[in-house]
Amino acid sequence: MRKPITWILGTCFLLLFATSAQAEEKRRGQGIVDQVNAGTRTITVESQEYSVPLNCKITRESGSITPLAKLRGIMNAGQEMVSTSDVDFVRFEAVKKPGGWQMVKLTVMDEVPE
Repeated sequence: MRKPITWILGTCFLLLFATSAQAEEKRRGQGIVDQVNAGTRTITVESQEYSVPLNCKITRESGSITPLAKLRGIMNAGQEMVSTSDVDFVRFEAVKKPGGWQMVKLTVMDEVPE
């Protein structure tokens, strides 16, 4: 009688352990875009690099969809740093994957919050 109960409890414990080990670390934040690389589909916000998968919609506060290549960062390839009025401020949600942080949701703010 004890053997089946032991097997059931052991299986439940292993199932619980396996699902908790796969729980993703999540991050929400906002900040000024440092750099955008549309070729590698990466964006750097507040000195942290994130990958931007194809299924991540980049929207403006107004609701319109914006391509990754249209985002403006402080440091553009081959140029000096630009003024803060020419950069984008974003609000985002990201998850940590084995390869690093990956964007889930990205919203471009119309103006920098105070």
